[in-house]
Amino acid sequence: MSDVPPASVSGRFPLPRCGRVTLATVDPPGTDEASRPVWTDAIPLGDERVGLVVADTGRHPAPVAQLRHLVAAALAGERSPVRALEALDRCVAGRPDPPVDGAAQCAVLDGATGTLLWSGAGPCAPLVVGPAGGRLLTGGDGPAVGRAGRRSRQAQETLEAGTTVVLGCTGAGDDLAAGAVRHHDLAPDDLAAELLGRTGSGTAPVLVLARLIPAPLTERLPADPRRLSAVRRRLGAWSAQAALSGDTIADLQLMLSEAATNSVEHAYRDGPPGEFTYSVRRRDDGAIRVEVQDFGRWRPPPADPGYRGRGLAVIHNLADEVTFEVGESGTRVAFTVPDDPPPLAQRSTAPGAAQRTAGSAR
Repeated sequence: MSDVPPASVSGRFPLPRCGRVTLATVDPPGTDEASRPVWTDAIPLGDERVGLVVADTGRHPAPVAQLRHLVAAALAGERSPVRALEALDRCVAGRPDPPVDGAAQCAVLDGATGTLLWSGAGPCAPLVVGPAGGRLLTGGDGPAVGRAGRRSRQAQETLEAGTTVVLGCTGAGDDLAAGAVRHHDLAPDDLAAELLGRTGSGTAPVLVLARLIPAPLTERLPADPRRLSAVRRRLGAWSAQAALSGDTIADLQLMLSEAATNSVEHAYRDGPPGEFTYSVRRRDDGAIRVEVQDFGRWRPPPADPGYRGRGLAVIHNLADEVTFEVGESGTRVAFTVPDDPPPLAQRSTAPGAAQRTAGSAR
């Protein structure tokens, strides 16, 4: 395979936003972007599918733009990794003095179902890591890129939310795999940086990482205070699968608890018991959108709401895009938790009023 300089977390091209899939790449710096032996790509295919490619065309530079176009067209047309590798192979094999040790991995990950289709050329195979450990995938491997008459294979796996698939052609040894397993709880960009930091001089990991984010967390529950501890536990498990940062998890737990407690304690105070709903979902930009809805009635706020009455002020001070929708059929509170919130000491603590469509504070 090619000799490439030490790698870095890539910023060469914007990674696509693909619903329930978060991405990171590690690319070799210091090489000509138009013609270099090792490259990665992530291609949005629609319907929450994303194509993943990592390729090493040996010691001979390759026309990366042409190869990317061929692979992207094959993936967009048939969404088939094996067809994409066949297109790549034909192009590389037709060049003068084709490589004898070229390698590539291509995959299509469906964020809606967790289905991973993959095909490989050369000695490497994708690595899947998660809470249960790590394993190298089998069944989709094939001969090296550029060999005449190579026969490709394609395999299918079903990934669980909270798992990360790592594609790599160079520098991906046992130490890197062990590091990926040990730090499986990190988001792809943080995991990529961790793996890069583990490499020594002369090694060059070239990677594509994709993590399957959990589906939105949504429930409709009785407005009973005893239900709130279960909500916090479910949110904690969801946050771990989504690989949220510690600060984001802390903010999310606090604000959802305040909003849900507000509904449970106040929405049905003057009437029969009712229900509330909540939903938590990760947006394409990485932020977390939260909505809490009850079906009771608001009441005028007391002159001094006390400690338990300041939940909405807490939400306003910590969250973005805070809205209240108040009507005869109930109240909806919605807010956004940033993917990477600033440290608490840097945040404004000045009270303020969120956007309100009707009614008065509860």
